[in-house]
Amino acid sequence: MRKFDFDAIKSRILASRIKLPDMSNPRTRILVIAAGAVALILVAAFGYGYWFAAQPTFCQNCHELQADYRSWKTSIHAEVDCGTCHYTGPFGFAKQKVALANDTVKHLTGSFSQPLNIDSALSRQIDDDGCLQCHTPKRVITPRKTLVMNHQIHMDKGINCTTCHNRVGHGDSQGYQNFISMEGCFRCHGLSKTAVAPGKCSLCHPKTFDLVPVSHKTGTWLVPDHGKTAAQSTATCAVCHQKAFCRGCHGVDVPHPDKFIKDDHSTIGKSNPRICKKCHRQQDFCNACHHKGYTGPPGGWIPTHRTVVTQTGPAYCFGCHGPTYCAKCHVASQ
Repeated sequence: MRKFDFDAIKSRILASRIKLPDMSNPRTRILVIAAGAVALILVAAFGYGYWFAAQPTFCQNCHELQADYRSWKTSIHAEVDCGTCHYTGPFGFAKQKVALANDTVKHLTGSFSQPLNIDSALSRQIDDDGCLQCHTPKRVITPRKTLVMNHQIHMDKGINCTTCHNRVGHGDSQGYQNFISMEGCFRCHGLSKTAVAPGKCSLCHPKTFDLVPVSHKTGTWLVPDHGKTAAQSTATCAVCHQKAFCRGCHGVDVPHPDKFIKDDHSTIGKSNPRICKKCHRQQDFCNACHHKGYTGPPGGWIPTHRTVVTQTGPAYCFGCHGPTYCAKCHVASQ
């Protein structure tokens, strides 16, 4: 067996040790103290920088975030700093710094668009751990008498808090959709067989709840209010009505699908023009597309069409109208 020379090994270890500076030398003492002071300042600066970069006052320094900062100041979470919600979990520090670097690049290059995070993708990434620092996980609450809400059943299905509470920290920001609404619920709930979750009224509303919205009780709801509402977003209508419901009154799919203008509207317009007139009540609605040279008000197509025919000739007319079509008016009026 090989014998170790422990004395030799000890000598090598002692020789390899880093020699401490000779503190008896005044110049050496000054250099060591100065180096220590610089290191202490750097550590303090880094610590303060890390802390300050997580404060809401830091965010408002960028003009693109000022609206979000103001909305946070008026929210129910105004006493909670940004990092408490946005940077949680074991990798919160890393996520914060990566996000800060990314936002800094966008700020310096002007590559951001406003409103920021318009689709609430950022809020959906917030872990429940941030909410559960203050809120109990077994939250059973009824926000008002007309609504029954079970948070636990949503959490059991893996739906995180901010899927619904997406604007809880920035409620007054403009340009965002707040998912704490029936339209927000019906991203998952619905009346169709393909819906992720059921959409029965009794699921969220008690028996005493009036299922007819206030807007439907006005004298102008049928005409013209409901059409204006549907034109803005059919999601509101789909909360209670399936798509076939609209066809029951209109006779066609509304809003019209993309292929409607190309494939269907001419057939329906010729066979049953009353269907079109239910919504398109302007006298010259069709003329705007179908009559070459029509420029709209003042005056309709009938009083002005003779001028166009005189200038361009009747050949264009016969592309749609038969050779005796003009005689229906011109001969009958004589």
